Amino acid sequence: MLHHHYHGEVASLHCLSPPSLPFSSHYHSNMITMAPSPFHFPAATCEPIQELLPVVAGNCPAGSGSTDDAYQMAAEEERRRRRMISNRESARRSRMRKQRQLSELRGQVVHLRDANRRLLDELNQAMRGCSDVHCENTRLRKERAELQTKLEHLMQEQKNNTSPSSSQPYKNI
Repeated sequence: MLHHHYHGEVASLHCLSPPSLPFSSHYHSNMITMAPSPFHFPAATCEPIQELLPVVAGNCPAGSGSTDDAYQMAAEEERRRRRMISNRESARRSRMRKQRQLSELRGQVVHLRDANRRLLDELNQAMRGCSDVHCENTRLRKERAELQTKLEHLMQEQKNNTSPSSSQPYKNI
């Protein structure tokens, strides 16, 4: 379970210890067997880290400022731990955001491919229609030329039939 802390807020750490060992005997036995690192806090404590500071400082010479040093080390360790948790959560959110964006982009690709296919079909249909219109225009121009030629022949024949030389024999009769 993650606890969200705001900037400047210090969370307390609680650890469980075996009920048979008091804190001081456990802590001193660990000190004898192994030397703790500067960032090592006993894992078998029940008190929050703020309550441990006087115990840790009690093992140092008076007036050395070790209480402040221990508090600073504990605070720094807590900040590192919170920063690590925050970074992990941020990375998780970033991965989720990237996954969501990738999913949206894939959806857009599918949509755009469908739109492109539809537009290509419409373009091909329009080009076929344009070609059909050009063929029809060519046929109509040819038919117009033929009709115009026929009309000219008919007009020429009518003109020849109504000419004055053909009408004169009727006058002489």
